[in-house]
Amino acid sequence: MSRQMAMPGSGYRHNRQPRPQQMDLFGSGLSNGAIGAPAWPELPAEARAALMSLMTQLILDHAARTATPPAKEVDRDL
Repeated sequence: MSRQMAMPGSGYRHNRQPRPQQMDLFGSGLSNGAIGAPAWPELPAEARAALMSLMTQLILDHAARTATPPAKEVDRDL
């Protein structure tokens, strides 16, 4: 028995959608959506610390809400 591999153009298509671009929070260039906003290194240290604290709390709150609940123990019927 021989195996045949799908070749490009043979009708086999991937149904992948393009990945969205991830924002670079710490890059030195201008971001696409924040024209005129200061770059991360230009922010005062207090502002950077406050933003990092807020983002950390946001991520932790989101993780706590979306975490998989622990599995419930199933009674064993004999």
